[in-house]
Amino acid sequence: MPKPKTTKAKSTTATAASHTSATGKTTTTSKERSKSRRLPATRDGTESSSGEDEQSEDRQPASAPQIPGNVIRKLLAFSLLLLVLPIFAYFGSLKYIFVGSTASSAIVAVIVANIVLAAYVYAAWVEDASEHTAHTINIRHQ
Repeated sequence: MPKPKTTKAKSTTATAASHTSATGKTTTTSKERSKSRRLPATRDGTESSSGEDEQSEDRQPASAPQIPGNVIRKLLAFSLLLLVLPIFAYFGSLKYIFVGSTASSAIVAVIVANIVLAAYVYAAWVEDASEHTAHTINIRHQ
């Protein structure tokens, strides 16, 4: 039985193979068929053959979350505290409390870092609870 001939068909999107059988019919692969169905439409409704998805530059994703400014400020403030306070606690306790004891000063720095993290979690929890209460009150008044 003769081996089918393979010819390469070039398109602008990708190189896909099409096969010619012994009867002379050209068959296309499933990849070629799915690519040909997915040609992007241009603004006038015709199909574009460039293969690149033409998206409007002014279009934004629908799932982009809106983060309030006070949340960002709170996160930045606690991040700065988490960076600065443990370092000050370490060197302050090393110099004034545990003179020369690095292990004890490191423990103090770890405790201070955990206090900052716990304070952030508490602040976020209180903020979330107040938003939930305000939402519940608005629903009851409607």
